[in-house]
Amino acid sequence: MRIAPSRSARALLLGALLLAQMAGAVVAQAARLFVVCQAGAEISVIDTESGTVERTIAVAKTPAGIGLSPDGKTAYVTHPDAGLLTRIDTTMRQVIDTTSIGGQPFAVVADPGSGALYVSDWSADAVYRLDPHTLARTGTVKVGRSPAGLVLDAQGRRLYSANRESNAVSIIDLAAFSRLASVAVGQAPYAFDTGNDPRFIAIANVRSGDVSLIDKTDHTVSRLPAGKMPYGLAVIPGTGRILVANQQSGTVSLLDPQAGREAGSLRLGGSPESVVISADGRQAYVSEWFDDAVAVIDLDGLAMRARIKVGRGPRTMALVP
Repeated sequence: MRIAPSRSARALLLGALLLAQMAGAVVAQAARLFVVCQAGAEISVIDTESGTVERTIAVAKTPAGIGLSPDGKTAYVTHPDAGLLTRIDTTMRQVIDTTSIGGQPFAVVADPGSGALYVSDWSADAVYRLDPHTLARTGTVKVGRSPAGLVLDAQGRRLYSANRESNAVSIIDLAAFSRLASVAVGQAPYAFDTGNDPRFIAIANVRSGDVSLIDKTDHTVSRLPAGKMPYGLAVIPGTGRILVANQQSGTVSLLDPQAGREAGSLRLGGSPESVVISADGRQAYVSEWFDDAVAVIDLDGLAMRARIKVGRGPRTMALVP
């Protein structure tokens, strides 16, 4: 004979199911940090909730840049030495394909409107527009020498290219896919912030040891001192402050653009390279190239929270919601 559960038992069962569903929702929402490990020719995938590497994805040699599709389901990884572009399924955590696109592809970003890919070619002094499905080239813009980082201002419909050996940034109009202007910045501009600040674009100048702020409206430039050889940076949401990874100094600097000065610093070591900020703006992830690790930094107190070991030679990173 089947006995029906009591009212209290049913309540306990429903409560347990609700807790399980809530736990499942937390797991589903935990962000993953995809870390490009250049020397190891792999991507280390970090579960940001547990702070552990949950998967390692082998890719072609010398991966360099990484960008995400608008929906976050595909990661694009460049291989400058081989002229390749790798596509990774971020949900399945596996390589979809690796395609020869020629040249020395370095940085890659995707247009949230059209889905088009933009890739800088270090050796050709150019930026290409690619079809996201076929990876066929649909446009070319000549920029300055040795374009490194790219950042896209989706609202302003502008693309910015850091031309390292020209000491300048090219501003590209996306509608016409043509260069609007070339703006002089510091020496050896390399990497941009995410481009989400409505007022300015920030760029790290490796050789001059500072950060340039380009006004999005009139393209005027101001500069803030940083540490030695700043390679990566990110604007902290809601504060306007900028966290900069200084490779030669082995530090991260917290810059306050309003005050025009450094608001704090933290020594890391291991040649800090790139910076990614969590969605809530409370912590930062910094790749440590020579230490094969990613540092997790508490932004409220600018203090080290954890260090996560990854593959060899971690350089660029992308946070997948």
